[in-house]
Amino acid sequence: MATLRDVIRSTHRILEAEDIPDPRLEAEVMVMSHMRMPRQDIFSNQENEVSALQERELAVTVKRRLTREPLAYILGIREFYGINLLVNSEVLIPRPETESLVEHALFMALMGMETTELAIADVGTGTGAIAINLALHLPAARIYAVDSSDSALDVAAYNIRTHNVADRVTLAKGDLLVPVPEPVDLIVANLPYLPTARIPTLQPEIQWEPKLALDGGEDGLDAIRRLLSQAPSKVKEQATILLELDPEQVPAVEELAKTYFPNATTSVEKDLAQLDRIFVISHGVGDD
Repeated sequence: MATLRDVIRSTHRILEAEDIPDPRLEAEVMVMSHMRMPRQDIFSNQENEVSALQERELAVTVKRRLTREPLAYILGIREFYGINLLVNSEVLIPRPETESLVEHALFMALMGMETTELAIADVGTGTGAIAINLALHLPAARIYAVDSSDSALDVAAYNIRTHNVADRVTLAKGDLLVPVPEPVDLIVANLPYLPTARIPTLQPEIQWEPKLALDGGEDGLDAIRRLLSQAPSKVKEQATILLELDPEQVPAVEELAKTYFPNATTSVEKDLAQLDRIFVISHGVGDD
């Protein structure tokens, strides 16, 4: 039988030959999944034998991956901000850059807001990744996780139950902020912001993801524009809005913010790659 080391190497070579991104990492993740082995154990168990059944199961995963189906969909799981989430083709795969959105939301909630009983809206919740992490770190907060897709809400509901935060996260279906039942202190939104024409030019893996979660219209700002038009009646006198966007969209969103919140202060926070990613509207949002 092949050893763990052999299987990782051969899987790595197959993925690399087909130009799969991050082939070594993906080979390790595939093997970890089929061996049911935590990552730290891979390096201390290199000579362990891999059973014939495990090799066959791995081969099926590799075959699917070579079609450029995202590994997260194949394995049905994605790690995000330290927790594992169920994912499927009905939801956008959570990205590392969105962890910066969670980080800044937590910073604002813990350091920048006076109230301890925060009301938060996570708009376009998808897997529930943002809402769940906020609920885990802010146990006194009331969080509304909104999406327009029944299928996405089913995934979010499963993840919310799995992480035992159903008492803090309320799911709501509807158009952006419309179903949020009360003014909130914080809006966190990772909405579709890709321009329609750009989507077909992106890597093959992205073509597997739901267009509804990617397509932001001609300039990528359709959903963000509608959110900001709804927001004045959905925020408290002192509130913060955090938007994930493309760095190139910052000037246009700055103008939108001035239109709907002329007395607000705006800023931009960088993601893990040091790109302008999180647009912040704060300090007196909602004032006349």
